[in-house]
Amino acid sequence: MKKCFLIFFLILLSFDSINSYLMPPLFRKFNVEIVNQLKFHKKMKVHCKSRSHNFPITYLNIGESFQFKFTILSKTKYWCNLWQGPNYKHYVVFDAFRPDKDFIDGTCTGMHPNVCRWTAKEEGVYVRNKKFEGEYFMYSWDAPTNIGEITPVSSFAVESKFDS
Repeated sequence: MKKCFLIFFLILLSFDSINSYLMPPLFRKFNVEIVNQLKFHKKMKVHCKSRSHNFPITYLNIGESFQFKFTILSKTKYWCNLWQGPNYKHYVVFDAFRPDKDFIDGTCTGMHPNVCRWTAKEEGVYVRNKKFEGEYFMYSWDAPTNIGEITPVSSFAVESKFDS
């Protein structure tokens, strides 16, 4: 039995190294970070989730960040809602992580340092990208995105759930 497990493990490792250019790096740790760099002392409301995990709503002051770590699985997908304070009317919804090589290497910084860093600024949301050697503009506030799984929830509806 131990021999079979060892052979299976070696095949899995070789499969991963052969297909590392084609497939996402399954079962590896990854990080997402959301940073508030809005001006004028604006707080930012953050709500990130996946199909299996729903993070609590977090409020970030300027310079603060919200981070989460996870293990990449074939269906791992996280999306985030961001709202600009003080009235939280301006928002954006976007995929914070998708388990495909194009997203990991093309949108984020790849597996080294294994983090996708999103920064909210007055113009919109930027992602740190090694191809462009810095931040790359991705989303405008209040602009429609191509996220089909989630629609923005008004801040009043979300808060009223927790106020009662």
